[in-house]
Amino acid sequence: MFDLDGTIVDTETVEYQSIREVWGEHGADYTVAHFEHVVGTSVGPDWVQELSAHLGRAIDTQRVRASRQTVKVRLLSALGARPGIEALIEEAAIAGIPMAVASNSPLDWVEARLHQLQLHHHLSALITIDIAVRPKPHPAPYLQACAALGAEPSRSIAFEDSATGVASARAAGMYTIACPGPLTLGHDLSAAHRIIGSHAELTLADLAHAVRA
Repeated sequence: MFDLDGTIVDTETVEYQSIREVWGEHGADYTVAHFEHVVGTSVGPDWVQELSAHLGRAIDTQRVRASRQTVKVRLLSALGARPGIEALIEEAAIAGIPMAVASNSPLDWVEARLHQLQLHHHLSALITIDIAVRPKPHPAPYLQACAALGAEPSRSIAFEDSATGVASARAAGMYTIACPGPLTLGHDLSAAHRIIGSHAELTLADLAHAVRA
């Protein structure tokens, strides 16, 4: 079971950088500290109001949001999967291992990213914030993903990048692997069973051993 944002693909940096560029257009610096606390959660940063407060004046909300969207589209178009993730998913597919996504993002966003990466055909269930009964850190997204695949949580593996996601997967009773991205290096991921620097470190043999242990 894979988280999407920050795990399969580093859209978190896109989200952050697109806001940062718009702040930069106004001569302001949008630091990582403004953003990192929302990574993996079901809420977004209130960056428009924060910018207005920082500048000490009202701003054209529609204009800055449109500007941010333009930057975001540009950055997304050049985005690829995180290192090692495509090979891992493809190896699992060849081995006949069912896979799913459990995400705090909407279904249309998740589908768009998976189609862009051409990974959609490997992931047979998508449990998103508009499908899950509760968002992460509640275990519901992962429990629903396991149910959709007919998989036992204790025999399943969750791949995450954030503290919120790790909490969700652990609460679901899954073996949890955390691979922090640029914006979650400061997250406390110690609850994960294993923390890695890249998905390229993993093999299917490693994963099979983990769920048998």
